[in-house]
Amino acid sequence: MAENGTTHLSFTGNCYIEHRVSVHQNKEGFRKLIELLKASDLSFANMECAIQDGEDWPAFGSGMGWAGTFMGAPPSMIEELKFMGIKAVYAANNHVADFAERGILTTIDYLKRGGMPYAGIGASLTEASQPTYLETENARVALIALADWGPRQMMDLPFPWPAGYMGSDELPPYKSRPGVNLLRYDAVVHVDRAAFEQLRRISQELNWERGKVVRFQGAARTEPLVGSSLKGWEKDTDTEFFFMGRKFVLGEKFRMATFPFQEDLDRTYKHVTEARRHADIVVIALHDQAHGIGVHDYINTFAHGCIDAGADIYINHGGLQRGIEFYKDKVILYGQPPLYLQNNEVTKLPVSMKLRLGLSIDSTAGELLEDRERNRERAVSAGGQTHAFTRIGSAVHTVVFGENAALKEVRIYPTEEYIINGRRPRLSVPRLADPEGEKFNQVIERARDRSKPFGTRIEIRDGIGVARPG
Repeated sequence: MAENGTTHLSFTGNCYIEHRVSVHQNKEGFRKLIELLKASDLSFANMECAIQDGEDWPAFGSGMGWAGTFMGAPPSMIEELKFMGIKAVYAANNHVADFAERGILTTIDYLKRGGMPYAGIGASLTEASQPTYLETENARVALIALADWGPRQMMDLPFPWPAGYMGSDELPPYKSRPGVNLLRYDAVVHVDRAAFEQLRRISQELNWERGKVVRFQGAARTEPLVGSSLKGWEKDTDTEFFFMGRKFVLGEKFRMATFPFQEDLDRTYKHVTEARRHADIVVIALHDQAHGIGVHDYINTFAHGCIDAGADIYINHGGLQRGIEFYKDKVILYGQPPLYLQNNEVTKLPVSMKLRLGLSIDSTAGELLEDRERNRERAVSAGGQTHAFTRIGSAVHTVVFGENAALKEVRIYPTEEYIINGRRPRLSVPRLADPEGEKFNQVIERARDRSKPFGTRIEIRDGIGVARPG
């Protein structure tokens, strides 16, 4: 899309295509969405899956957990992404290793053969962490992608060790390990004095203090994938106490805070600085599974740090829409909801997953997905919290740069689910929302509300939302 030397970059979120959607190309709203994505110089999506054709064994758990859907999309997904106008993918997320390290290598092979640029996975940690470069008429764009790993949602349980995800850089005689570019984080819990003293008492009575001494000296293991980065971490003071590996801080009220691991920050900032040397526009994309409406502390730290290191655009994808911030004349998109997920239409799931969920060996994928949905409905009815975010609409964010890659504005194109012939979920596609419709207004108002804390104003211009720096 050329407007007097401008560069248009369009950003979407999670995408998983099990069944072809190109057959619906004549549906008007879907066609308009495709035209928007194709008209941009570059359009990005999160490839929320591995690309798989039965070559590799499934990992023990999927999505870094044990009860998630195994998302191995067929190689045709790459063709469908191209049909929709997607020109590059962020491949770092919690499902790309659903088929373990070999599945990552298989995915890379399909992406290369399909001519789809990607970032965030690799045959080694360095390869997964480094930028990929994309050429446009007026600017060279660098893309760096990461996935988070840490406690989720309410931060209550430590999240499972993501076996098969963390890459490594080795020297002969060993080979480097394939993996995902991870941003690891952990939680700090603030409690009142009564709770603080009770934690001390429990730890002392169970003799857990001896174990803390050993770990503090580096003579015992800490969290998997952490190692020496937290050596000396469990140091108690009058106002800080470590209980079962988690830091508790004495305060006036109960609350949670999060922090990113420094070695992951250092590695990423190094690659951002390198990308700045070679590209006109540097994009950082983080797959954020922490969820919730507010911006978590570790994301705030990381987003601003990336801009300080030289990035032009920072985007969170995988969760809710959380607003837009302009920082040092650069843009932070704190939340990018999904583009199109067919994760409820998966047709093949491992027997091991069925057994863990209490189903029989001969149960079908459809039966498992229906059982999981009933469990989610019961959890919500009982007052629990789940993350279902597609019903409230999504959006395409188009960032426009002028001459010399100077940021001009962010355009917000609300989208909604289009149900074909009144049937759902099997026959549905995303489409641009009608500017006069309820869904359009819901998405724009949500963007306004969640951008307000950052001092960002969003206006309506020619049927789209527009935000400008300054």
